Order: sequence, then structure tokens, then C-alpha cells
Amino acid sequence: MSTRAGSGLVVMWFFGVLVCALLLVPQPAAGATGPCPRHLNDGGTGTALSPPIALTPAPASAQRIVNFGTSRTMKIVRRLVFMADKPVPDSLNTQQLNFDALISRAGDTLESTDFPDPTFSDPRISQDRQSITFDICLNPGSIPPGKYVGGVTLSGPPGLGAGAVSLTVNAKVAIPFYAGIALSLIAAFLLLVLKDAAAYREKQGSPPNWGKSFRHPLADPVWWATTVVALGAAFGALYATYAGNPAWGSGGFSDIAALIGAALAAIGGHTIISTLTPS
Repeated sequence: MSTRAGSGLVVMWFFGVLVCALLLVPQPAAGATGPCPRHLNDGGTGTALSPPIALTPAPASAQRIVNFGTSRTMKIVRRLVFMADKPVPDSLNTQQLNFDALISRAGDTLESTDFPDPTFSDPRISQDRQSITFDICLNPGSIPPGKYVGGVTLSGPPGLGAGAVSLTVNAKVAIPFYAGIALSLIAAFLLLVLKDAAAYREKQGSPPNWGKSFRHPLADPVWWATTVVALGAAFGALYATYAGNPAWGSGGFSDIAALIGAALAAIGGHTIISTLTPS
């Protein structure tokens, strides 16, 4: 067999395997929908209920908190349950149930921003027809960081009293935090160098040499060891602040400035500055 014929067979074999692999990849079923096909105010009309029925959220559903962290991928709030004070009639079907929602960023000094409209799973009426369960899909898109508060309301035909649950959604950012960490640790490092350079300068004869003073601590291994420990402690304090705030970054530059201040406080910046300031 010639080399050219052998190469042709290899190419044909490769493309055959590729086509078979593509055919074996599972395809979405025809007509398949996502987990939350329902949208705001898409409920149909229905017969008025008599006597009226009131809906109230179950205790575990009355208030939900969702933390996105730095991710902006969809999250599903599962199993929100509304209890009916009496069984809902067979005339009520899930397509007659209606959803409404409004979730907005909280903060007196922040620009007003609404969270994108959530979507919902098809409601599920229990067999005893005394509870209605559904899921909420939250797709944040590219929302700015912050704390978003609001609620979701479930209603239906006349006579079905609306029930509501509270939602709190938090989102933070990472890149400004890393920038703030870098600036904070650099500022803390320079302050530590300045402290020891100033102390060494005072011990020099006249005239003092600032260049030599700054080089002195940088040539000392013990100084480097203590400085790394101090900066490590500062980093731990800053990261704890970031991890403990699910909406970090909503304050913009003020959050970064707070990091710098916390880093300087962690290394005793106030005391250092006081010793460097002429009395």
C-alpha cells in the first residue's frame, strides 16, 4: 500500500470516529424547557373562588437568602411552599397561578438598581390540595455588587388571597478586592521599611544617609522574617473582612480604602506614624 493511500485511510478513519462521536452526544429532547419556564404575570384567568382561600408561606419559605459570591451564574431557590387555609378546589389549576416579584439593591448612598426579573418552575399542588410548591430561578446577569432585597408574590383567580416571601440576594466582586489587597500590603510594607529606616538613620553619624538607612532593614534576614509574619497577619485580617461581607465591593473605592486602613491598623500603623512625626 502506498504512503498516500495509507494517509487517506487514516484521515477517513479520523473523520469517521469524529462523526460517530457527534452522533452519540445526547441531544435535548424536543420541546424540552429549562427548570423555570414561568415568567412574571403570565398566569391565566380562572373562576373566582368561593369561599375565599388565603395563602401563607411555610415557616422555612417565608424568608430566603441567596449569596452569589463572585459568581454570576444562575441559582435556583428550591421548594418554596405556600399553605392554603383550606383545600383549593379542583377548578384551580397551576396555569391560573400568577407570580410577581421586585428585588432592588439596598443602600441610601448607592445607585438604584433592580435585580433581573426571576423566573419560576411550574407550581405543584399537593395531593391534599392544601399546599403549593415551586422553585425560583435567579439569573443575575452582570449586576453590580451589593445587597438586593425584595419579595415574590403568588396569587391567582379572585378569591385566592396572595401570599408573599422575602428574598435577600447578595453579590460581591473579586478583582477590586485583589487590587485593594495589593495596595494595602504594599502600603504596609513601605511603612514598615520607613519605620526601621528612620530608626537606623537616627543612629548614624552626621550627615545621615537616607539611602543607606533604607538599605539597612532590607539586608537583614530577621527583619524580613518579622515583616512577612506581620504582612501575613494583615492579609488574614483583610481576607476575613472580605469573606464575612457577602456584598463586598458595593461601596466602590471606599471599600478599598477601608482595606488599606485595616492593613495599616493590623501592623500598628498609627503608632508607627506617631513615632515618625516630629513632636
